[in-house]
Amino acid sequence: MDTRLLEAVRCGNLQDVHALLKTGIDLKERDEEGNSLLMMAVAAGHVGTVRLLADSGAELNARNHAGMTPLLIAAAVRHMEVLSFLVQRADLSVTDEEGNTALMIAARTGLAPAVELLLAKGMPVNAANRWGATALMQAARIGNITIVKMLLDAGADPEIRDVLGKRAIVYAREKGPPPIYLIRLLKGEREAGMRAGSRSLSGRPWWRFWEK
Repeated sequence: MDTRLLEAVRCGNLQDVHALLKTGIDLKERDEEGNSLLMMAVAAGHVGTVRLLADSGAELNARNHAGMTPLLIAAAVRHMEVLSFLVQRADLSVTDEEGNTALMIAARTGLAPAVELLLAKGMPVNAANRWGATALMQAARIGNITIVKMLLDAGADPEIRDVLGKRAIVYAREKGPPPIYLIRLLKGEREAGMRAGSRSLSGRPWWRFWEK
């Protein structure tokens, strides 16, 4: 892999990337971990470079040795601008080696805007990975109330069990006592909560209680 182009991609130097691409560099070339230049640009969070490489013919759905595509990498490293670009062009049905979708990865990393975007794109909310874990379970595990609420509103089923027989509410309790608001959501009390004084004097819904 051309070291000059590699450095330009990592630094987001569009002028140098554009000039080096004109020399006929092979965009299918990979590093020792199977990462393409596009994947490196995604990991670095340079949306301009990502767009340039994509427009130059870089493979949007290629996988590295870990089974990660540019879309999945963007979700994993929490680069929202890059993810917003990739969802317009990449295959949204891809999963990593464990069967995790971009939605599951976004839920696991706690990136609420990404979850909202992927749900709007129609990603299946109750899809499960090879262990039977859903996006809701992953959001519950990290205690992210906002994402849990988003997923439930999109039709996530809190009664689904993984291969260990665990539901989302079990994962919510694994790291100690979870917020009562999270348990209320996972027990299906969100509608009751919204009806019964769901908004405070500030106008916020009760499940966003932590916001100032």
